[in-house]
Amino acid sequence: QDIRSGQVQLLTSPDDGALVRVIAGTVDGHAGPGATHTPMALVHATIEPGARLDLPWEVGFNALVYVLNGRGRVGAGADARPLRAGQAAALGAGDYLTIAADGAQESRSPELDVIVVGGQPIREPLAWAGPFVMNTKAEVMEAYQSFQRGDFGQIPG
Repeated sequence: QDIRSGQVQLLTSPDDGALVRVIAGTVDGHAGPGATHTPMALVHATIEPGARLDLPWEVGFNALVYVLNGRGRVGAGADARPLRAGQAAALGAGDYLTIAADGAQESRSPELDVIVVGGQPIREPLAWAGPFVMNTKAEVMEAYQSFQRGDFGQIPG
């Protein structure tokens, strides 16, 4: 989907230490412009050094927090785990996610930037290869054949 920066829902934490961009789904009653096929949410959050984001989350959703840049922690209290650029944390169901930026960041990454994606578990089998994710290996192979035949269309150069 072609979603422009001006289309996303912008939110801030109560202390203005975090900027949250709701890209798809709904977070705390604020809907993003992205269309999804299953109940889910996709967020890009920027958290200032030393700030903490308590992100309201749909209680039945799981979540994946992926760090684009910076260093911080995910979780609260003794359960908090450190994360840095290129790492991800998989989280189960809960009513909010806590993400905190370390007080000192690298000069090339002045804030903690994370992508948070999650949704209602679909509880279906999963098979994947390359860019294709399907329910069975046979469906993945069929997707490859469709792609090679040009069934997915062409993108002009």
